[in-house]
Amino acid sequence: MADKWGLCKSCQWWQIEPSAKIEDATMGLCIDENLQPFRLLVSGNSGCNRFMKGSPARAEGSSSRPPTAVPTR
Repeated sequence: MADKWGLCKSCQWWQIEPSAKIEDATMGLCIDENLQPFRLLVSGNSGCNRFMKGSPARAEGSSSRPPTAVPTR
C-alpha cells in the first residue's frame, strides 16, 4: 500500500485556486471521485493512498471553507 501513497501537492485529484502556488501550506479540495461527497479541504502537505501522480486541477472556490468549487476533472 505504501507505493500508492503520496502527497496532495503532486496529485491530480487535488484542486486549488487558479492563482495558487503549489506549496505545502496551500489549501485545496480533494476531487477524487470516491472522496468528493466528503468535500475534503486538504493542504499540499496532506497525503493518502488514493494518490494519482499528476498536476493539480484548478478552480475558483477550491480553498473556501467549506469548498464551493465544482470538481473540474
